[in-house]
Amino acid sequence: MENKLEKISQNSFMDNFVKTDDILKDMCGITEPLQKVAYRTVNTALIQRNWLLGYRIASEAFHIFINLK
Repeated sequence: MENKLEKISQNSFMDNFVKTDDILKDMCGITEPLQKVAYRTVNTALIQRNWLLGYRIASEAFHIFINLK
């Protein structure tokens, strides 16, 4: 079984975080890159969803077309 603690420690963002004296800069440095990761993750999920929906619709249309012949 995979050790989840090892997997978490491999997160480069967490490993590379450096605290400074400017809390606002730190907060922006935390928020902005992770927001980009979230956008990419959601976009990937939407692409997969849309592809599967299109595949399912095309499959149904094909079967209807075949049955009409």
